[in-house]
Amino acid sequence: MNSIGQTTQLPNYSCSENNASIQFTLSSSAHSASNPTSNCALQQCNTSLNDNNNCLSSSTPCYDYRTINNISYCAPGILCSILETCDNVTQACSSNNSVCVINSCCSPQAVCLPFFATQMCKTGWFPTGTMGDTRYGHTESVLSNGKILVTGGMNIIVGFLNSAELYDLSTGTWTTTGNMTNARYYHTASVLSNGKVLVTGGVGNSGTLNSAELYDPSTGTWISASNMTNARYAHTASVLSNGKVLVTGRTDSNNTFNSAELYDPSTGIWTTTSNMTNVRQLHTASVLSNGKVLVTGGNGIGNIILNSAELYDPSTGTWTTTGNMNDARSDHTASVLSNGKVLVTGGNGITNIILNSAELYDPSTSVWTTTSNMTNARFVHTASVLLNGKVLVTGGESNGSNNYLNSAELYDPLISTWTTTSNMTNARVWHTASVLSNGLVLVTGGLDNNVIYSSAELY
Repeated sequence: MNSIGQTTQLPNYSCSENNASIQFTLSSSAHSASNPTSNCALQQCNTSLNDNNNCLSSSTPCYDYRTINNISYCAPGILCSILETCDNVTQACSSNNSVCVINSCCSPQAVCLPFFATQMCKTGWFPTGTMGDTRYGHTESVLSNGKILVTGGMNIIVGFLNSAELYDLSTGTWTTTGNMTNARYYHTASVLSNGKVLVTGGVGNSGTLNSAELYDPSTGTWISASNMTNARYAHTASVLSNGKVLVTGRTDSNNTFNSAELYDPSTGIWTTTSNMTNVRQLHTASVLSNGKVLVTGGNGIGNIILNSAELYDPSTGTWTTTGNMNDARSDHTASVLSNGKVLVTGGNGITNIILNSAELYDPSTSVWTTTSNMTNARFVHTASVLLNGKVLVTGGESNGSNNYLNSAELYDPLISTWTTTSNMTNARVWHTASVLSNGLVLVTGGLDNNVIYSSAELY
């Protein structure tokens, strides 16, 4: 990330933020942290590895800015020419997204430091804006404009929710957007190639839904899409390389099916495709680099937990079985790594023992191999592939009654090991996690011992 408007021959510096490299360039012209013409320079922030609010690298030029009340903010140098000046009398900024600092090197005039700049110098977990609704069992989608759309879910007061809201990374705030036509819980949301978001199924006030609807970010409104052939919840939805959406598995509250169907955004029509080999719910579906879709595990007939896996080929519309996982599991996660392999973690195992095991699927051989175990057994957790290729696993429930977790850990595919990282502020299950455009991970909502959260935090 280059500082705005800076062109210079001076060295580039990088901040190791959440193990993702963020680069910016210092300028020889006057900026907020150093002014060569006046020999003004600010003290660099404390770079202790134990301080979660500062940069990890001692060479990172993150500086200690101070307000009139001596509150400290750590941020990189920014060109003075792009900074708003504070009100001379009130020492305030016109924008709620900035804070007035009095010790920059821009001039004797106090300037407004944007809050987004302070995020560049933070590591570990830190809180961000609170959603308008408490919710769990919702969806979270990163839009093409960089904003994050959260939809539906459930809370104690309303029950099933039809509300939706948007998170703006640049301000760290949430705003409400148009309500869905239907309240939904345990539904899916898919970002289409045209930028719209397709929401399918879920459980609502009238039971399991076959309805679908589309969100248009340009207008902030929802329109009804054609209905699916089957009502579904606890299903999966995958955007294929041809732009169509493949929906698989669990249908209404009384039946679990092996059916699958396709949505074509160009026509707005659903068509059935061939059935999966196995009946499944609470399974995973991953789009591989070769365009095929890998479906793993889940609950089958009689709620038997499955170790089977199968592949959908969009070019033929057919399913073929592939190698079985080493562990049967449901409510697990599956992540496509940068090397093309798929990492499966945790889940509910046979006899309802929650798993800490992890394994890798190699599409070139169709073989599963075990990899090192997670530190914590967990299910209904999240797994996010970071920009550096590592996988961040958060929260979930472990063995024992209501043993909800706030712990997080990282998987490194290069050395096949897990390391713990700092804990989330809140323990969470049935929450969501998304990797944002700047490499941060946004975690929202969830449940902890019957407390439903509206809070969100960034890693």
